[in-house]
This record gives sequence, C-alpha cells and structure tokens, in this order.
Amino acid sequence: MMAIEINWLKFIIFAIMGGYATFLANRCIAVYHDGLRPIMPEFMCGDMSRKEIAGITFAISIGFITGFALPITLATGIIVVHIVLLAADIFGMSIENTPLSVAVGALWGGLSTILLDGITAFFEMLPVNFLDALSSVGDPIVYAFVAFPAIAVAYQFGKKKGMLVFILSWLSRVAIEKINPVVIAGEEVSLSAEGISMLVGMIALIIIAASDKSRGEDVASSLFLDNANRIKKNAKYIVPMGAIICVAANFQWIAGEPIAAAVLASGDVTSAAIVAFVQAAAFLPLVITTSLVSGVYATNGWCDWIEGLGYLSPNPVVAGAIGAGAMGFEVFSVDKVGSFLNRFPALKMSGDNIRTAMTDILDIALLVGGVNAGSTIWGGTGLFMVVGLYILNEVAGRPVIKMAAAPLAAIVVGLLANLAAVIGVFPGM
Repeated sequence: MMAIEINWLKFIIFAIMGGYATFLANRCIAVYHDGLRPIMPEFMCGDMSRKEIAGITFAISIGFITGFALPITLATGIIVVHIVLLAADIFGMSIENTPLSVAVGALWGGLSTILLDGITAFFEMLPVNFLDALSSVGDPIVYAFVAFPAIAVAYQFGKKKGMLVFILSWLSRVAIEKINPVVIAGEEVSLSAEGISMLVGMIALIIIAASDKSRGEDVASSLFLDNANRIKKNAKYIVPMGAIICVAANFQWIAGEPIAAAVLASGDVTSAAIVAFVQAAAFLPLVITTSLVSGVYATNGWCDWIEGLGYLSPNPVVAGAIGAGAMGFEVFSVDKVGSFLNRFPALKMSGDNIRTAMTDILDIALLVGGVNAGSTIWGGTGLFMVVGLYILNEVAGRPVIKMAAAPLAAIVVGLLANLAAVIGVFPGM
C-alpha cells in the first residue's frame, strides 16, 4: 500500500502562495503569464467579459502546466513554479468571487505538493523503478546552459562576436577545472565551473551590448506614467508575494524554469542562483514593458531573481525579508527601469536574444536527456520510443511544448516498461 508522508510546512507555504497569487490575479493587481498582461486593460475597462478572459487565460496557460512544468518537475523533483502561479491566473480570472477564488487557489497550491509527492511515491512502487533514469533528464542542461551567452551574442551581434564569447566561456571552464579545488581559509572549496563560465559569458554579453552606439528615446507617455502609478499604489499587495516566493526558494522547493530546476536538483545551489539572476535579465524587458502597457504587474516580479535570492539566503526568515525588499525595489523603480531600457535598445534587445538562446539550449539538452533516460529505462526500445514520440509531436503541431516532449516521452517509456514487466515481456524480468 502506498504511503505518502506529508510535509505540512511545505503544504502551508504552497497553499499561501497559490491563494495569494490567485488574489492578485482576481483583483487585477498582478498575473504570472506574460501573454495575459497586455490584454488585461480590455477586461478591466469592461470591453472583455470574465468568461472571455477566463477562456483566454486557460488556453494560454494549461499547456505550460501539463506539457512543460509537470514533466520537468517529475524529472527533477523540484516544483517548477508555473504549476502554482499559472493555475492561480486561471482561478483568479475564472472565479469572480474573490474569497472563493482565493480558497480554490490555496487548495490547489497545497494539494499540488501532495499530488506530486504521490506520483513520485507511486513510481517508486512500480516493478521497474525508472525515477533514477528520469532524474538524469536534466543532466545535459547542467553543462549545456554555459553556452547561452555566446548564442545570444551571435544572434544579436553576429557569429564572430558570438564565437569570441564562446571561446572565453570555454577557456574559463577549463581554467576552473584545472585549479579546482582551491583552498580558502584553510578549507578546500570546489568552484562551480559551469556557474563561473556562464558568468564570464554574461559579462562579455553585457559589455558588448553596452558598447553598442545606438540610442533610443526616453518614452514617458501619460499612459505609461498612469500605469506605473497604479502598480506603485498596489505595492502593499505585491510586496508580500516576493516574501512568499523567496521563502519557498530558500527551502529549495521551487524553480522558475528547467535550467534552475536541473542545477538545483544536482545540488549546485550557487549555480542555480546565477541561472535565476540571468533569467531575470532575460525577462526584465518583457515584464517591464507589459507591466507599463497594462498597469498589471508580474506575480513573481522580474522572473526568478527573487528565487535566486532565496537560494542564497541563510534562512527562511531572512529570505522573507529579502524577497519583500526585492519586490518593493522592483515596484517602485518600474518607471525608471522602463525609461532606462528605452534609452538603451541594445540592452533591451539582449533580453529577447537571451530568452531565445536559453530556449534553443533547453530544446536540445532536454532532447538529449530524454533520449538518455529512455535508453537507460529500456535500452534500444526506449531510445526508439523517445525519438519517435518526439518527432510525432512535431508532426502533430506540438500538442506538447517542444522542450518538454522528450522528458514526457521518457515518462511514457517508464510506464510502458512497467506494463511490459507486468505481462512478462520486459527484458530481464
């Protein structure tokens, strides 16, 4: 009989997260999905009904929950925050009654931890335990993500500069591997070759982007100023969300996306924090722009740097204070950051290219990881199934998000391997 040991502290924190995020969405204060934010003004001014915006919210969110966040969560053991925050968008937009919507969001937030632990416990009971193989899905990400600054530079500034940054990242990685471990205060410490290599690449990207001579105009329209003021007036509601997210991150329970989840699962907390900070740099222009256009902020702020602060905080109490302070800093600087980005379009464009580069790497790394996991679970049959299902997903128009297709296929391989074991056709059983 399957027994699930419930972590009640985790249950409570995620219930608070889900309920509070739902409250923010219901009151049109903040939403998580970047694609939802620009259409919020239509709903707030009455040009769009609740039924219409609820349908849009569900349509643009459900695929990220089931086809992206869930497979990565099961593969890494770290909850990808989309599972809670995108669901909060759906509940907040669908249920008009605020207390009821908050109750539903809180129930989902808490139950999601039990359900995910239950799925893991169920997998462990099966005759073919494929969890160890599944956890290897994220291994290629840990090493491949170092390349994304070079790819981002190549997209924006050309292949020569991209190759230069790639070589710098490679040389820094080789150098760290050579000098590890280093002695600090009499103790041997192994530096993160991946984290430092990525940091070198990011510094090079920032220098190249900042040296670009193009300049934009400082846009400060009355609409943007009104929306910035609306966000600032809602600071008392938005700031607590930063504390909640930072506390959950301090326990190493959540990640904003697959790279941080994979790195955190490997035990490299510092590199996970660096990834979170870079993710913030990638999404900051998008968050700021959509916020100023709509007057509705992002539920988790600049996208993941608050999680990074949580990873590095010494304890949950400090994490809560830091997370609240970080979110407050974001809210009260939203108009100034927007003006800065408009004056330096090369830096603003870098955010788009960083996101593109990270997506490219994730697509390939997760495909490699999914193929490796399928092969580990069921040899050549597993490899054939992952590759076949991946391509069939492409042919079918990607009902499953591309980067999640291979991890989900590896889960399918694991379940079918167990079915084969039950009927007596699985090799070695």
